[in-house]
Amino acid sequence: MGGFKTYMEVYEKRGFDPDKMSAKIAVVIVARNEEKYIKKTLIHLLRQTIKPIKIVLVNDGSTDKTRAIVSQFTEIDIVDCKPHESFVTKKQLADTINAGIEKIRNLSDVEYVMILGADHILPDNYLERVIKRMSENPQIVIASGVIDGEFSVTVRGSGRIVKAEFWKKIGFFYPVNYGFESYLLFKARSMNYDVVLFDDIITSTQRKTALSYNSKLYYNYGQALKALGYTVPYTLFKAGLLFFTKPLGAAYLLSGFFSNYDQYYETEIREFVKKQQNHKLRHLNYDDVKRFITSMHYTTNLSYKQQNS
Repeated sequence: MGGFKTYMEVYEKRGFDPDKMSAKIAVVIVARNEEKYIKKTLIHLLRQTIKPIKIVLVNDGSTDKTRAIVSQFTEIDIVDCKPHESFVTKKQLADTINAGIEKIRNLSDVEYVMILGADHILPDNYLERVIKRMSENPQIVIASGVIDGEFSVTVRGSGRIVKAEFWKKIGFFYPVNYGFESYLLFKARSMNYDVVLFDDIITSTQRKTALSYNSKLYYNYGQALKALGYTVPYTLFKAGLLFFTKPLGAAYLLSGFFSNYDQYYETEIREFVKKQQNHKLRHLNYDDVKRFITSMHYTTNLSYKQQNS
């Protein structure tokens, strides 16, 4: 059964010559009012030891100087979305990312796709290191590094690299539903592929990702859990742990989960999630509880933190 693994659980070959490493990777970035951060993000992206064959930036209705800054980089293709309300925490964010994916899906030679947040800083060899390990293990179809100072339990939404061959098998887009980033991970694992977090590949962001209280975010997060097929006991467990630090957040999470929202993912995914969670609850230990408590401070499904609507 495919599953989530850390780098220490994945075999790494030795004697690798970086000069012989080549891979065709396309990058999609979503930016909304990111004038403070986008330039530095792009500079570091363009320094990668493996150069992307295409970089698409979706200008998500920015009203500041974001587009003007990005237009100075001739290597970047810009896709403009019409001005609209902020989609942060909303399922429509998937549509915004898909607008970028649409520009690369017909590239016949693309091997990998990376989704990147507009404030995410990558070390110069990030693509090289992640893709090297993915290429050595055909079972790994989604992978990422971690963010310095964060506790990560799963592959992030930003900085994740997806094998194009796998993504094409399931449509090559994000489903427009809450929890769309987690869906891709569950889908891969349900197909017996591996989803790997390389915890020794460190990245950074230009702003913190720890969640402040946001009732809409937690409500929508609850809807995401429902759509993905989270079980009632598992959701109550998550909400119970969250209650100790963010009681209102826990209340809104449960409110979203028990709402009348009825846009579910396919039965196969919901059954897979149910089976995984029942197994976790049966084998729960103290270390698991500690990981849960820490992880509840960070978002796993809503990685794009556009601050200005």
